[in-house]
Formats: sequence, structure tokens, C-alpha cells
Amino acid sequence: MFLFSFMKSSKAATEELPAPVPSKKESNSSLHDLAALAIAADERGDVKAAIDLYVQVIERMLKQVKDVHDPEMQRDMRRKIQGFMARAETLKAVASPAGRVHQPHAPSRPHSKTRATNPTLAHAVLDDVLETAPDVRWGDIAGLDDAKQMLQEAVVLPLLRPDLFTGLRAAPKGALLFGPPGTGKTMLAKAVATESHATFFSVTASTLTSKWVGEGEKLVRALFDMARELQPSVIFLDEIDSLLSIRSAGEHDAARRLKNEFLIQLDGVGSSSEDRILVLGATNLPHDLDEAIVRRLEKRVYVPLPDEAARKYLIGHLLRPHKHSLTDRDIAAVAAATDQYSGSDIKNVCKEAAMGPLRSLGDRLKCAAVDDVRPITRADFTDALARTSPSVSRESLRRLSEWNARGHTSV
Repeated sequence: MFLFSFMKSSKAATEELPAPVPSKKESNSSLHDLAALAIAADERGDVKAAIDLYVQVIERMLKQVKDVHDPEMQRDMRRKIQGFMARAETLKAVASPAGRVHQPHAPSRPHSKTRATNPTLAHAVLDDVLETAPDVRWGDIAGLDDAKQMLQEAVVLPLLRPDLFTGLRAAPKGALLFGPPGTGKTMLAKAVATESHATFFSVTASTLTSKWVGEGEKLVRALFDMARELQPSVIFLDEIDSLLSIRSAGEHDAARRLKNEFLIQLDGVGSSSEDRILVLGATNLPHDLDEAIVRRLEKRVYVPLPDEAARKYLIGHLLRPHKHSLTDRDIAAVAAATDQYSGSDIKNVCKEAAMGPLRSLGDRLKCAAVDDVRPITRADFTDALARTSPSVSRESLRRLSEWNARGHTSV
């Protein structure tokens, strides 16, 4: 029953496959024809041939998905890839009790890294780690001009022009964004991927240690294999300290294996002159990172709290869609009053101020028309500032400043 339903859905999927991108290295048969051959081999019970053809289809689609910028189309392609991967994995399990298919003595074509990757883990990377095109640009980020310029010169341009950035000018294997929480580190990472037209893989500790418990190091290997297949790629490790903290004698064996695998993979990045992969970590606690990891993240950028000019820009930007009566001088005064506030803190202040007009309606709120809501005023911000406070402690800033001063930063 499963086989019949898969065949039906796969045949339908071949009708919707995108036109393949021509390549001298690929055979003359189209992606549609290749998928049809795979399904035909599957239907007649030629398991080995079906697996080989399904993997070729998956490889071609993986190469094409990075050129698709429409989020809906990208999700649709990923769904189809996952379907082919699931079927290939099922056939492998059928072909051998150990879940392995013996390769013919004379394989028709060499195996790439994707073909060597467990399809279930490759499926996990596509489903849980690969992100649709972030579409965040430098101009979307308030302030942080020094950080943006450094990342543009050290990371984005080398990824865009690897022919110019060779030898001493070669792109770094890794970079670390560190600073107080809520300062825009994730936005910077997404902007790097967008500006360099790179595939964006976003990894969190929960992805590796919770959902895929016991499979962490295997998933790391699959992640880097997929990043090579879809390069240029950015592998973003959010809250990297949760994954790669200082090693200790009493830590769990699984955590130690995961860290060792990351070190191995980081050492392998850039081993080929054709590799265009960047590992980009973000943390609020750089002093908790293992020194071996810090050494491998060659470029280190301190992402500070926004200065007054950046705070003013951010407040104005957040207010733009709303009716308000604040003058430029009022906005400047609010910016001056939010010293030591992070970007997320300022957003909370603006949200609190925006609630002022609704609160003033009282019981009339339930039946009030939109035009009955008054503009946001300077007084609303005064009240909002009284209700909120900075989330970053002075002690945290002191420790970050000390780590920065020890020469860990590039900016």
C-alpha cells in the first residue's frame, strides 16, 4: 500500500519538478526523465538501480534549490527532496537487513558526499536546519557600521569573488559574533548569507541535542556535507556556547563527541580551494567557549549595544507604521533616555508606548473604531520607560569588555 501511494505521489511530483539548470557535468537527460526512470526501476523491483537514480535526482534538486529565491517554491522543492530521500531510505532497508545496499563492482559514476550521507540525516538537515532565503540586508540593520564593514570585507566579498580573495586574502573558515543579548547578531548572520547569495543553515543546541539525541555527531557530519553540496554556504551556530563550551573532565561522553566532531569538521572547511563555506557563531558568553573553538573562528567581532544614533534610527523605524505625534526632537530625547538598552529592549519600550493609546480607551476599547485610537505621544514613552529597564547588567558588559580587551576581537 505504501509503495503504491508513493508511486502515485512521485509521478505527480515529476510533473511539477523545476526545469534543470544545464551543466556540462550532467547527463543530457532532464530531471523529469531521471525521476521517471527512478520510479520505473522502483516499480519493476530493480532496487539497486532505483536507489542510484533516486540519489541522482536528489543531488540535482539539491543543486537547484539554492538558486530558488521564492520561499514557497523552495519549501515545495524541499518537500519533494524529502519524499525522494524517504523512498531511497526505505529501499535501502528492504535491500539489506543491515540497511545497506551492496554497491556494484563497477559503479556507473563516482559517489559524491551527498550520496555518502545517510538520507535520514540529510532529510533532517533540510527540514530542521536549512532556512529559506533570509532576505535581510545591511540596510535593514540599525547602526553596527564597524561590524557590517568588517563582515563585508572579510566574509561577503571573498564569498562573492573567490578568484580575487586568494592566499593571504582568502576568506576565513569561521567568524564569531559576540556581545550583549538583543544587539542584532542573528540579523548580521542572516545579512551575511543574503549579501553573499549563500545557502543559510541555522543550527541551535536543541536541534542537535534534543530532537536528534544520540545522533548529534552524525548530524554535524551531514550538515557539513550538505553545506559543501550547496555552497556558497553559511552555517550559523546560534548560542554557540551551548554547543561548544569549555571541555571538562566530568562532561557527558555524547557532548564530548559532538565537540570533537565540530572541531574535525571546522578543520576540514577550506581544505579544498573550491570550498566556499563559512561557519558563523553567535554568543552572549564568549568566555564560556572552548579555546580550541575560539582559535578556529578566526574573525571575531564585538557587537555592542546600539549607540544614540542607532537607537534614534531604530525608534523612528519602529514608529513609522503607527500614528504618532513625536517630533524629531522627541525621538532624539527618547534615544538619549535609553542608554544601555539593547535593540530588543528598545523594541519592548516602543511596544509598551504603543499600548498607551489603547489603554486610554478603557472600557470603550471593545467597540471603538480604528479612527478613535489617538496617536502615540511623548508621554506614552515617558510611561513606557518607567515600566521597563535594560536587560543587560553592568557586570555582563564588564566581562564582555574584558574579553574584548584581551585581543579576541577584530573590530
